[in-house]
Amino acid sequence: MNSKIIWVKINDDNYYKVLTKLNSLSINIYDNKKINNYILIKTTLKDYQRIQKYLISYDTSIYAYTGITKAEKITKKYIVFLIASIISIILLFMANNMVFKIEVKSNNAKINQLVLDELQKNGLTTFKLKLKHPKIEKIVNKILDDNKDTLEWLEINYDGMFMNVYVTEKTPIVKEEEHSFCHIVANTDAKISNMNIYRGVALKEINDYVTKGEIILSGEVSFNEEVKNKVCASGEIYGEVWYKVKVTVPFKETYIEYTGKNRYNLSVKINDNTYSILKSRIKNKKIEETNLYKLNDFAINLVKEKEYVTKEKIISEEEAYNKALSLAEEKIKLKLSANEDIIVKKVLKKEVNDSTIYVEVFIVTKENIAELKVVEEDNLNDSTNNP
Repeated sequence: MNSKIIWVKINDDNYYKVLTKLNSLSINIYDNKKINNYILIKTTLKDYQRIQKYLISYDTSIYAYTGITKAEKITKKYIVFLIASIISIILLFMANNMVFKIEVKSNNAKINQLVLDELQKNGLTTFKLKLKHPKIEKIVNKILDDNKDTLEWLEINYDGMFMNVYVTEKTPIVKEEEHSFCHIVANTDAKISNMNIYRGVALKEINDYVTKGEIILSGEVSFNEEVKNKVCASGEIYGEVWYKVKVTVPFKETYIEYTGKNRYNLSVKINDNTYSILKSRIKNKKIEETNLYKLNDFAINLVKEKEYVTKEKIISEEEAYNKALSLAEEKIKLKLSANEDIIVKKVLKKEVNDSTIYVEVFIVTKENIAELKVVEEDNLNDSTNNP
């Protein structure tokens, strides 16, 4: 007997007439419902085939599957996804629990071999389960203690089925080259705001204006207009530097808005080619990938597709003006280091038309303007021999 149970929809509102005909055909009826202008009959798939054969004057169709039949339909529909998911789970378990390859990140072949030998001595080899962090740290410390004269630093971490070993070889400390004679010059046009002199003679003072390449600290130490010594000048020189920044901002602004509709997929990457398991039905989407498994140039990723729509909005003149000032400031800040900052910001020009706003901004910064200029000995000799 076919035990696949389904709900059959019969488009007829004569409830008792339909049931009478079904009983005359000995149709197994496990449940029935009358809804609006149609009737639902719970029966077997085999009996449904008989209904279609003998009650041809009725409009019938399968309304819903139940039990095993429903599971079979879902399985057939998502069989590819289910198989890929099962494979991914198995591979993910392997990737999270076993090491298939060890890579030592060093350009020195001898150091690579030394580290591999030390790892093997301490039980870290391929095709073994991964160790927890405390045990890894203990092994790292032991290897470093056993190779104090050779290894400076060692770190081990896992990346999927890979164990990456980062190592730094111990090298002798090399002193920075010391120049015998040099000046500190300005690397840009500026007004000097602060000076910290460590060595050399200041030729400029605070609030003096300097041009690019002009000497601020000299390496020549003189007395009574006679050069007594030549040193390498050093110091920190900060100055006020001027910029004129031009920015145009449109009143129409484009932005994206997420709809909240997300779709998950699996992708297989082989070399530089990517293949999706399921066909994407989202046109505009942002993709987020989570790696499930990776081996050399082969990878399986869980893909999250977030749907968005592109929208436009009109911003006010004030909003566009503030945005232009922010953009001008950001352009200058990209040039600045940690101890440098913007100290003055002033709008020189503002023009508004139908679609954009144009702004010219004068910006003053505090920057380190010191640049070391080495005076070569050959140049000194040439200048001495050629009056």
